[in-house]
Amino acid sequence: MSTLVHVALSIRRSARTSFGLFAAGVLWMLDVLGVFRGVLGLEHAVVAGAFVAVGVSRGVARARLEDGPRARREASLIDLELGLLMVGGTHAVVQALGGLDGPLYPMVYVVVAFLSAFARKPMGTVLVFSAIVLEGAIWQLGEPAVSFRAVALHSLFVLFFGVLNVLFTRAEIARVRERGRQERVEEQQRAEADLRLFRLVGAPSAEIAEDDGAQERSHRSSVYEVRDALYHVLDMLKRSLELHTCILLFSEPDGRLRIVELVTESDDVAEGPFDAGAGAVGAVASRGLMTNLERVKPGYKGLCYYRQASMVRAFMGVPVVENGHLRGALCVDRLEDRPFTPREEEVVKRAVGQALRAITNERVFVQLERSKREQAMLFKASQVLGAALNEDQVIDAGLAAAAGLARYDFAALTRFDPERRTHSVLRAVGEGAEQVAGLSFKDNASLTAMVVKNKHALPYRGEFDPRQQTLYTSKVKLADLRSVLVLPLVVREDAIGTLALAARRGEAFPDSVRPTLQVLANQLATSLSNARAVKRLEELATTDGLTGCLNKRSFLESLDGSMRRAERFQKKLSLLVTDIDHFKSVNDTYGHATGDVVIKELGAILTRMKRETDHVSRFGGEEFCVLCEETDTEGAVLLAERVREELEATVFQTEHGKLRVTCSIGVATYPKDAKTGSALFEITDKALYAAKHGGRNRVCTSKSV
Repeated sequence: MSTLVHVALSIRRSARTSFGLFAAGVLWMLDVLGVFRGVLGLEHAVVAGAFVAVGVSRGVARARLEDGPRARREASLIDLELGLLMVGGTHAVVQALGGLDGPLYPMVYVVVAFLSAFARKPMGTVLVFSAIVLEGAIWQLGEPAVSFRAVALHSLFVLFFGVLNVLFTRAEIARVRERGRQERVEEQQRAEADLRLFRLVGAPSAEIAEDDGAQERSHRSSVYEVRDALYHVLDMLKRSLELHTCILLFSEPDGRLRIVELVTESDDVAEGPFDAGAGAVGAVASRGLMTNLERVKPGYKGLCYYRQASMVRAFMGVPVVENGHLRGALCVDRLEDRPFTPREEEVVKRAVGQALRAITNERVFVQLERSKREQAMLFKASQVLGAALNEDQVIDAGLAAAAGLARYDFAALTRFDPERRTHSVLRAVGEGAEQVAGLSFKDNASLTAMVVKNKHALPYRGEFDPRQQTLYTSKVKLADLRSVLVLPLVVREDAIGTLALAARRGEAFPDSVRPTLQVLANQLATSLSNARAVKRLEELATTDGLTGCLNKRSFLESLDGSMRRAERFQKKLSLLVTDIDHFKSVNDTYGHATGDVVIKELGAILTRMKRETDHVSRFGGEEFCVLCEETDTEGAVLLAERVREELEATVFQTEHGKLRVTCSIGVATYPKDAKTGSALFEITDKALYAAKHGGRNRVCTSKSV
């Protein structure tokens, strides 16, 4: 039944995807047969309406497609269908109103130009040549009276228009897209510069690596809030003191002055940035000197924020000092010769304080929002880490959470073995991960080893110099990394490994994000330790401590599951039960320690010989069981004989001399020998005893019972 449904769905999907091509083929056939030649009647209008409906339906299907590889392939196919319908429809109109040599034939050029410009690659090229093929067919079968010269000229122009639009229209579209992309990049750079200017974040890379769109909107909102507050402060100052220009300038890292906000009556204010070393503005912004100039001569060139020599007659500049650091200057001026009074100086100073408070308030708000997001992400990471059931899930959750807190280009987790004093890489992702996959190295002077020894994150400030610092070993070269942060994974005062994050950009892991990452590393360490403990408990509960094989309880569970699968899928299932011959005399003669060595070696032989899908169990004492899925009696006997021969050829060195042992093996198969798991085990056990009673060191099947 499921097969029939699958076939029906496949047929339906194929019919839906090829319907447009079928309709285009019918339209082309009507064009070639000349159905639309002459004046159109009612029946022709009905036919044309049907094809228009097909085109509209395929266009709607095209618009509903989502992004993705499969959707892009389907979109290309629909583009081809729509293009073929448009070419066929255009030729139908041309045919109805004059034919290939009629006055409306240039419509074909227009349609071809449109399709070649906007159809997906390579469908534009396919449609251009399809238009030429269709015209040739119409000429041969429908309008042979048209000269070959006219048809050839048409084909040449169709090809010309197609190539022209592919080359120039697509190039123009690409240019516009590139320009738009560049404008977005420049706008983002300006926003990042504003963020650094107002010190709303230490650097863009220090922000939580949330959705880029959400982060950009958050940044813009913060900058707008600050600028709006500053504008109101300056506007109120301008109105109250009757100023010509009121401008706030901050110093950039290179020492130049940048306009933060201004309110002015002048059209001559320059965009900046400005050199801060000269003039009255430089004295305020560079040396922190409050400056009050009166009776300024017309044409004074000391006000750098004007393009030309200004007509200002009164100027005052107040330094902007934040936490003891000179940040810039607030400058005000007038055109009339009216000096600034001490009361007005005090008003301007208060305006500076108000501007700084506006920036500080937004900075606090941004930090609170950032802390809230950090707490939310850490809480989510804790939930995911707590729900992780094994080491791989823990590592996946830890790396995902780290990526949410700080963008990285490379990340890796290592495990430290305190007994062997070795470090091994558990997982590496990102650029250069293949270099360290499976890497293991002894304690050395690397950052990783030092972090484990000191239980403290390195390097200082997260700055990485590959010429002087080594992340793992000198043989591993991770190129172009400017920022590295190696965090210790500490559990109960013991470092069990490290989490390393690296990025090509500088200042990727500043002080603002390092404490949060360390909290994540602590949670990751605890979850890893718990996962290992759970794994160890599972091993103790399911495996034999001496041989590492499954224990009796686990084997019985495997037998039950294998029997259900064999019954459901009608597969064969064979069971081997083996016992070491005269094992009691081995213990009595050579001691129990030697007996354990023999048992362990038999378990190792069985483990080596079995297939990946087989199950080996130490059932009790010296007795072992092997469960072979999808194996008949003949295949199980071959395995048993190889095991018997391997054990017989093994020589054990003891204090009493060399020791050789043999084993007897019983074999039975479902469903030939038994229909249930218990019955299968019983018949196999009887085959084992038949082997022992038959002289030992042999393999017996149910036939011997």
